[in-house]
Amino acid sequence: MAAPVFLAAVLALQLLHVARGEIKTTPIVSDSRPVILFEEFGFKPGGVAQVSVSGVSWSVPEGSPPQAVDPGLMGFILISNTLFFKITNESEYAEETDSSFCPLTSEYVMPLFRLKDIGRDGAGGGNVTIGDADQYTVLFSSCQDGVEITMDVRTEMYNMPGPGGDREYLPVGLLPLPGIFAASSVVYLAFLAVWVFVCIKQRATVERIHAVMGALLLFKALKLACAAEDAWYVGRTGTPHGWDVAFYVFGFFKGILLFTVIVLIGTGWSFLKPYLQVCTLRTCSACNNDQHMRGHACIHKDGGMDGECRSARRTC
Repeated sequence: MAAPVFLAAVLALQLLHVARGEIKTTPIVSDSRPVILFEEFGFKPGGVAQVSVSGVSWSVPEGSPPQAVDPGLMGFILISNTLFFKITNESEYAEETDSSFCPLTSEYVMPLFRLKDIGRDGAGGGNVTIGDADQYTVLFSSCQDGVEITMDVRTEMYNMPGPGGDREYLPVGLLPLPGIFAASSVVYLAFLAVWVFVCIKQRATVERIHAVMGALLLFKALKLACAAEDAWYVGRTGTPHGWDVAFYVFGFFKGILLFTVIVLIGTGWSFLKPYLQVCTLRTCSACNNDQHMRGHACIHKDGGMDGECRSARRTC
């Protein structure tokens, strides 16, 4: 594989956020990329990375020079992020000396399995137990240019807190997330209680926009509560159990209310006039449409990109 391609893959990896430790199945269809990034995970010593594939097949595109496909030159590897620079040095040296470089043969990677080891039914897998705590990345590497691979890839990565303990599907750095989100939700509920108390005390001067502000605090608290429950379920089971859907719903309404409150206050609606001008109404409509499209983009990004993190749902 050409060295510049591997360098580009390493650069793309550095642009990714920390991925959540969900159990994930990713379909790969007629993909000829030499390196495919799947998941990044923060392991403790004793953590386990499992990768399995099914429906594996490969082909050479029509019009390409005929070649014999060697499944031994395609496989999955696990790389510690602290060793990426050493692999990059190997790649650069291969480029300078006009020699070939294949990550599968590097001494700095942890091999999971190669496609030559799978069964005749196109299914197989492998796992690795982590010895040193670090951030690790699962990659598929093909050292044959132009070969298109099709398969379903299931990745499962978790830490073991101790003998007989439950699996932890959240990376080490994200373990505090459920508690942080839950505490933040309680804080916003406290703000909401204070806001309701003040509005009741000052009911003579309360406007409808003050009710909208209270609704904004409520949806923000509900969004954080769903984020906490989502992170907790992912950490225990590897799947969100539908809490991510509630997170998106409350996040959508929170975004709509936030834009509305900002625009209304900025135009002096609650103090100077009980109506909006045409240009302000258009601004509100544009902001609401923007929030709607952003929500759809987050959903598609969350479920449709190989190796991409799900940090979009964490922009609370």
